[in-house]
Amino acid sequence: MCQFLISIDWLKLLQTFAVLFTAFIAYGAINTWKRQAKAKKQTDFLDELTDTVHEYTQALSRPLEFLKFIYIGFESHRNLSPEPDNDKYPHIIAYIKSRGAEDSEKLWEHLKRGNDLVAKIESLVVRGQVYGFKNYGICHDSVKMLLWQHRRIQVVASMIGSPSLNWNHPKVIKGIENMLTVQPEDIEKHLKKYNINFIEFVDDNYKDIYKGT
Repeated sequence: MCQFLISIDWLKLLQTFAVLFTAFIAYGAINTWKRQAKAKKQTDFLDELTDTVHEYTQALSRPLEFLKFIYIGFESHRNLSPEPDNDKYPHIIAYIKSRGAEDSEKLWEHLKRGNDLVAKIESLVVRGQVYGFKNYGICHDSVKMLLWQHRRIQVVASMIGSPSLNWNHPKVIKGIENMLTVQPEDIEKHLKKYNINFIEFVDDNYKDIYKGT
């Protein structure tokens, strides 16, 4: 046994252990750096997406308030059309003929700020698929519903800006009915619900990211 111990090249063995230990430390450091780099990319993305979604919901407040004003306009035109073009929606048609074009232009102007934000958010959501977030489908669906509210208001802007339609045509009547489904209270309900879902997704993933670092 002593002869065996004497025969060992301890210096070489220690040097080998030192190399292995250094490699082990370096490997651990590289993995830690990779995790931290990935975490930074994920948090930077979530920060950008959250800020942009918040900016979008803020931008939607003005067109939403103007939409409420338009519905007041609808009601104010009840019984103002002596010869209704349409038995079902004479007050809507009277409003569109008297104020539709002007209010449509104002509503489009209010919506303008959100147009670029919608495009940016859609691009971010597509890019976010590569980061491996937990439950990313919740983010995708929540953002989709949030952006839909912008498009719903665009439907109103388009409809009231067309004062020369054939008001008895079935497709035009259907267009009025579709427009009237865009209620301010319903939009506010959707914004609240899906903004909460989105924030919960972000919060869960922040916790998951920091747990992993």
